[in-house]
Amino acid sequence: MDKTGNNRLFQNAAQVLTLAGEAAPRRGLVMNDLGILKDASVLVRNGKIEWIGEDLAKVPGGIGDAEIVDCRSKVLMPGLVDSHTHLVWAGHRRDELELRLAGADYEAIFAAGGGILSSVRSTRGASDDALYEQSLRRIQRMRRCGTTTFEIKSGYGLDLETEQKQLRVARRLGKEGFRVKTTCLAAHAVPEESKSSQAARAAFIRDICERILPTINDEGLADFCDVFCDRGAFTISEAREVLTAASSLGLELRVHANEFGHTGGAVLAAEMGARSADHLLHLDAHEIELLRETGVVATMLPGTSLVLGKPFADGRALVDAGLAVAVASDCNPGSCAFENLSMVLAIACYGCKLSPAEAICAVTHNAAASLGISDEVGRIAQGLSADMLVLDTDDYRDLVYHAGSPLIEQVFVAGDPIS
Repeated sequence: MDKTGNNRLFQNAAQVLTLAGEAAPRRGLVMNDLGILKDASVLVRNGKIEWIGEDLAKVPGGIGDAEIVDCRSKVLMPGLVDSHTHLVWAGHRRDELELRLAGADYEAIFAAGGGILSSVRSTRGASDDALYEQSLRRIQRMRRCGTTTFEIKSGYGLDLETEQKQLRVARRLGKEGFRVKTTCLAAHAVPEESKSSQAARAAFIRDICERILPTINDEGLADFCDVFCDRGAFTISEAREVLTAASSLGLELRVHANEFGHTGGAVLAAEMGARSADHLLHLDAHEIELLRETGVVATMLPGTSLVLGKPFADGRALVDAGLAVAVASDCNPGSCAFENLSMVLAIACYGCKLSPAEAICAVTHNAAASLGISDEVGRIAQGLSADMLVLDTDDYRDLVYHAGSPLIEQVFVAGDPIS
């Protein structure tokens, strides 16, 4: 981001959640250590964190002309990092909400041509500007809820032109003051025009590998490649083919895995050295061990479990097994249109059995690490961007205890307040 903040002193916070430590993702019970400083202050200069401590007399060179932000009886913490979103889409799927509430199953809706394919039809028909305007309103709401960094996937194109359009919009948001990492998810579903035969399906996979990914990469539109490797989506062999092609282009990897069963996605994520394996509602001891040994960040999406009425990922088992765990919103038009990541972190506690501290680590430092930017955001540490939240409470646990309450009083990006 080019934007830099003014000089500011965030003074006398009841708690400063520094998450002090190395840039590597936090594993296991270490996630409980938020590096809390009490009655502490943070000095920001030119959008970067310059000093953290309790005694202002120890600030090298003094505070100078820094504007004072009074944080008495408040919590100061890193801005939230949403490492799994699909927030660039056109249209809506409110009708599916009512169908699901009446008992319809997500997989049945998808198989009947609804779900992802419904959003594909709407997104293909939208202009770049219309898609941008819808997505801008969405990302602005998400930022007001405390998210300051966004991973954004394509996947509602399933053809070159629309995948480019989605990723252009995501990059445009990144140029408009939002911190964005982009992911090509052309392998999100098999498009309707490729469902007629196995040969047509195979031709679509080849098109992703030989035309869509190389073009997206040549145009600098994506940082990552993702594949939906699960029942009803792509098989292990198909997903491996796509991920191998992406890796050969220098794209880093993410995998939608094990949402609907032990369908091989988690094993593949470990095999391919993916940055993150996401969903993970179904994991056995072997799959957990593979993710731990290979250092894949296990990203849970508890909002989706809540919306779809599915089991929650067993976050307690993942943390206790020594995995690095992240939590994300999965903001998308169908299975989870939640935009408030602070609410999702609370759901991760009640549904996935994380402690409040583990959940905060999961939506800040570990999420940033899964995106390869933990040396930029996710902690309150010297030299990192001053992406920070001021909470209207003196105890961070209120984010879970009072889940859903408007506790985020101010959002700062690169040291500047967001209205």
